[in-house]
Amino acid sequence: MDSQGWGGGLALRPRDYLGMGEPLADVVAAAGPYEGEALRRLALGTAATMARLHLTGIAGLRLGPHNVLVGPLGEASFAPGPRSSDLPPADVREWADVIVFAAAGHAGGGDDLGRLPHPLRGLVDRCRRPDPAARPTAIELVRVLLGHAASARHASVRDLLREAEAWAGPHEPARPEAHQEARSEARPEVRPRAAGRHGRASSGE
Repeated sequence: MDSQGWGGGLALRPRDYLGMGEPLADVVAAAGPYEGEALRRLALGTAATMARLHLTGIAGLRLGPHNVLVGPLGEASFAPGPRSSDLPPADVREWADVIVFAAAGHAGGGDDLGRLPHPLRGLVDRCRRPDPAARPTAIELVRVLLGHAASARHASVRDLLREAEAWAGPHEPARPEAHQEARSEARPEVRPRAAGRHGRASSGE
């Protein structure tokens, strides 16, 4: 795995940065804060999108509740727009603030970390470290959110992003049996997606 999580030459997909959907701010205003599996899925989807952009050499994303888009099935993407000159650690910090916003329903400070489930809370706290070099990379966020232990660092970047896509990407109802078999072989520990109160989780019920 690329330990820096940057410049790995991964091909960028149009939907990563030209997504369709409603701004996260509007979704939260209409349906309230995220929680449970809906929050985890949002965190994983946005982290995976950020990782793909970083691996393509794109950073300075200026992430916030108004340019993180949520699609009709809960898939996350980023709205196109001007980028800053910041490097990946600044995006990671902004990602953490977006996740806190999703869980709290407003832009908050350290007190709102208590609204996050324990594993995600620790990860967000690491992303907010003052020293940019001490923050995890985007691909490290994906690895942790998928539940891989440190001993699984041998997993390739592409494998991790494929796994994240299967977990957090849009549902594919056309091939349910083949899709389930592929998921079972590649990721035996992954649980089915839960439908959240936002009405945007995968329609796997």
